[in-house]
Amino acid sequence: MAWRELTEDDVLSVLNAAETAAYKSKVTGEGQDVLSDIITKVVDFCRGYIGDNPGNKLAAGTTLPERTHRPALHLIRKDLLTRLDMEVSEDRRSDAKEAIRYFERVAEGKVQIEMPDGATDDSGPQQTIETLSTNERLATRDKLAGL
Repeated sequence: MAWRELTEDDVLSVLNAAETAAYKSKVTGEGQDVLSDIITKVVDFCRGYIGDNPGNKLAAGTTLPERTHRPALHLIRKDLLTRLDMEVSEDRRSDAKEAIRYFERVAEGKVQIEMPDGATDDSGPQQTIETLSTNERLATRDKLAGL
């Protein structure tokens, strides 16, 4: 399995006929790409959870590992339906909640994801420890023995 970008076809695969028709018929403003905006925001959101686990590496670009596509698509679907001013059914809400729980488990390290092939994005927060002082300890267990 590889890391790749989500496409419009991926999103359409999780929409029913009525949702697809509403998406295709809605008129957007000049220069607006509603789906692309939503995909970018949700993918960044998901990558944040993936990057929260120090054992994970992020592939370069706005990509996700294939194992995470389904939950990411459920989040995209909910955001898209909300943006289209359509009612979000309880099943759709439940799917989105499960998707967030899935990404929380990824962040906790309870769900293992595949490492990216090729270039990685190392721009996220990295925890490092800087030694400010290298003073030798004056009182040690051996020096204080017998007191």
